[in-house]
Order: sequence, then C-alpha cells, then structure tokens
Amino acid sequence: MVKKIKWRGEKLRLVKRHFLNTGGFTVLLIDETNYPHLIVSLNSNKYILKDNEIIVKDFGDNVGIKEVLISAGFLTPTGKWVEVKNEVSEICEVL
Repeated sequence: MVKKIKWRGEKLRLVKRHFLNTGGFTVLLIDETNYPHLIVSLNSNKYILKDNEIIVKDFGDNVGIKEVLISAGFLTPTGKWVEVKNEVSEICEVL
C-alpha cells in the first residue's frame, strides 16, 4: 500500500526520482493522476549527499512540508543545514 499525506487539501503520494540535469536524487509529491504538486528537494551540486539524503525545500510554497513529511514517517532530519538560493535548508534522510 502506498502511503499518502494530505497537503493543502490534496491527498498526495511521495515519489522518488532523479533530477534530469544532474542525476541527483529528488522527491516529489504527486496526486492520483501523476500530477506533481510539489518538488520537496533542492538541487545543488555544491554539496555531497548520501544516496538517501535530500536538501528539503521548506520555504516559499513549501513552508511546513518538512514537518509534515517527518510526522508522516517519510523523512528523518539529519541536523545538517546548508545554504541554497539564499535560504538555509536542512538535509534530511528519505526513509
């Protein structure tokens, strides 16, 4: 069974993909029609991440998504923070 979360009135599922331009790991939240509602991770080749780690975008339209995904059991915080696009973001492990 696929685990879903509710985000801004939509029931969404977490999908793991790779960025096309760098091949880096990314996480999306998509609906039942496969429409991507939210890209959870940031793409930065400035930082070396473990295979199961992402830089979580928790600003702009994504404010609050990190805590929702941690509470739902999708992410675990690592306590490591980085700066991307003039924002400080946490690196999290994708479970």
